[in-house]
Amino acid sequence: MKYSPTEIARQFLFVREAGPNTGQRVEGIQRWCGGIAGQSWCCYFATMILDIFFQGSSPIPRLGACQDVYAMAKKNGWLTDNPIKDDLYIYVDANDHAHHIGIVTEDGGSSGIAGNTSADGTSSNGDRVAEHVLITNRARIKFIHYPR
Repeated sequence: MKYSPTEIARQFLFVREAGPNTGQRVEGIQRWCGGIAGQSWCCYFATMILDIFFQGSSPIPRLGACQDVYAMAKKNGWLTDNPIKDDLYIYVDANDHAHHIGIVTEDGGSSGIAGNTSADGTSSNGDRVAEHVLITNRARIKFIHYPR
């Protein structure tokens, strides 16, 4: 049985930091993608989940920078206004710079799961993997429908 990215990500809901962007499990996620302890890890988490789902052949490589994933999506025409479950979401700032990423868990993009967030999803630099409502200004959320 092949699990969806959402189902795979939910298997990591127990992950918590031991300190700011550190801890054995967090550092395992960072290292999976070539990062080091102390780095922000939301992008490492999202791209690790895709790496697992695609069994090493993800269209989005293991990356640590949300902006790199956003640039790839723009270049390849993967942005969508009609997200479905398992797409990616990216939070952007007023300058259209990406700073947080996660996986859409409901068609329409009302909820998602991410690493390096807070339980309620209000922090893009939290201490855990959490599934939550996407509560930021909708104009500041970009959705990526990558090839499956």
